[in-house]
Amino acid sequence: MTIFHPEPSSAASPPALSPPARPSAARRGARHVTRTLALGALAVAMGATASPTLAQPDPERSPGQATAVTGDDPASLRRFTGQRPRWTACDHKELDEAGARCATIRVPLDYRNPEGRTLTIGFSRIKATDTRNRIGLMMHNSGGPGGTTLDMPLMDAPAMGKELAARYDLIGMDPRGVGRSSPLRCGTSGHWLRSAGYDEEGFRAQARYEADLVKSCQRTYGKDLSYLQHFSTRNTARDMDLLRAVLGERKTSYFGISYGTYLGAVYARMFPARVDRLLLDSAIDPAQWYVTGFREATAANEEYLDAVAAWAARRHGTYGLGDTAAKVRATVESVARQAARTPLKVGPYTADGQQVPQVLGMTMADDRDFARTAETIKVLHDAARGRTVEPTETLSAALGPPSDEQEIQNSLQMALQCADRSAPRDLSWYRRNVERSRATAPVFGPVFNGVHPCAFWPGKPVEPPMTDGNDLPGLIVQATGDTRTSYANGQGLHRKMPNSRLITLKAQVHGVYGLYLNRCVYDQVNDYLRTGDLPARDTVCEKDPVAAARR
Repeated sequence: MTIFHPEPSSAASPPALSPPARPSAARRGARHVTRTLALGALAVAMGATASPTLAQPDPERSPGQATAVTGDDPASLRRFTGQRPRWTACDHKELDEAGARCATIRVPLDYRNPEGRTLTIGFSRIKATDTRNRIGLMMHNSGGPGGTTLDMPLMDAPAMGKELAARYDLIGMDPRGVGRSSPLRCGTSGHWLRSAGYDEEGFRAQARYEADLVKSCQRTYGKDLSYLQHFSTRNTARDMDLLRAVLGERKTSYFGISYGTYLGAVYARMFPARVDRLLLDSAIDPAQWYVTGFREATAANEEYLDAVAAWAARRHGTYGLGDTAAKVRATVESVARQAARTPLKVGPYTADGQQVPQVLGMTMADDRDFARTAETIKVLHDAARGRTVEPTETLSAALGPPSDEQEIQNSLQMALQCADRSAPRDLSWYRRNVERSRATAPVFGPVFNGVHPCAFWPGKPVEPPMTDGNDLPGLIVQATGDTRTSYANGQGLHRKMPNSRLITLKAQVHGVYGLYLNRCVYDQVNDYLRTGDLPARDTVCEKDPVAAARR
């Protein structure tokens, strides 16, 4: 659940869920970040068409494979499962260099009506080169929701090691509504997650902002937004299973980060016989998706800010934010309140009281990177004192107009959440939660408890939410100080998957495997991916000394 558009951390991703400095290919593949990648010739236009021309024969798949798979699939989907992808270059430098090939298939917009409108689904594949010891497919999801996943397989070889990665066909499928998969564009002005401010007017302003985002979608997709109700997690899981069938496989392994863990849990619940290895990193408790899940993140964000405050206080000569943690904390709260009264001028942009906590949250996903949070606070503090400041890369990405990729993620994130589950519509419910949160979470309480845009979304979800788990074996990785999907979420999913194992990492980070080097975690994950055998018991991993030293 990437609830901000996070900037890539300046701390290098060890073995490698915006703009400026382009992160490494492996990092771009796994982080759900704002990117400026050109999608090239295979990019598909938004929308759906009737009676499509389906993909043509795939010389790399035998007719026998197709028969073995499609014979188990519903007859109504045969025209989809029988597609043969046309493989081409990916028009993506790092994927092409890694030997990937890309293709598209068509899927039903509405699986209840497979003869109706369709969507395009784009995906990449890095084929197994160790064919003698091939394990099978591994699908991915990088989170968001709304993060492109096409290049996520690039992180696998650095994390697994080349020998293990060579045993998998690594699949990066852009989920419906994203990237090369019929992307959504509501014309929104920014991300939906904003602070509810410090008083009644701030709360009302945030509610108006959320309502305006929904109206923007309605101007594009119609008042009832019936088209968008099909951009759900359940339908994304169905797309994954259709792609599995198209690729001629009876089973697939899966690696999901953040929201991708919820998608993985839903897929496992819907298609348990199709699941091989199941790796869920920085997990979501299905019962907490999505409104209460955001509220669960409040405490971890306040604790992260406390840690930054202590770190910056020891460097008062550099940042000038206060020589004690309490003083740094007071500076942050003072800046946010001042911005609520009079928006701060940050270069060509302004930052108001709704945006300042959001901007800080964007920097708070990796405890090796406290400096970036402290620098962001320093710039905002200088602006609050009337000084002329230039925005950092983080501030430019947060306060400037959304890039096309941000716009797509904003649009899909709202649509998918509202398609998955209804939100409370009584604004007083949000108001009470905001007020209750202030005592213990003065900065982030009004962010994670504020009004959700689904409060204004027309209609109800087509299907009920998927709130339970499954009895499949799976491996869950969770950091104790995760600021996006709280540790309690990981524990909740573990309870709902009684045959799973939980690896706990003592760190403040969101996204571990392939992103945050820890030998204890990596060895256990790789053993599981290699053998299919889970660890004998739940384990707790300490932070590696090299990671701790970076702070």
